[in-house]
Amino acid sequence: MAYTQDDFQKWLFLIEVKMVYFTGEFAQRYQLTLDYSLASLDELESWILTNYETLDQLLADRENLDYLTIYIGETFRKHIGGKWSIDLEDERNAFYAIPILGDPSYRGGIRAPMTYATACIHRKKGNYISTILKNDLEDLKS
Repeated sequence: MAYTQDDFQKWLFLIEVKMVYFTGEFAQRYQLTLDYSLASLDELESWILTNYETLDQLLADRENLDYLTIYIGETFRKHIGGKWSIDLEDERNAFYAIPILGDPSYRGGIRAPMTYATACIHRKKGNYISTILKNDLEDLKS
């Protein structure tokens, strides 16, 4: 999912609309509780692992990858803050042209929710994404 600056601004504008669908109709269809809680990240990760055997399958499903990216990112934002941004200048950046979250309070730099959705497939833990957020919450306490 590569973005131009205009695409990214449209994407930001549509976050709320997409989350209404994702946390409503989508969640109901798949019997998920998507309430931006840590538990919901585990539930969503279980859904990812059930529906995508390989990274390529998830990458090919651009629409759901977009919803997952937004939901994971918005869950992180609700718990630890941050602002969506995108780097469209440095092609050497590992996160070039994908939405990321940043905030001065983040230890270790930015958060890339799309990579959490994709990485959980290889890790097959069921709590990979929520563990990242739990660790971030612990870091904020110290």
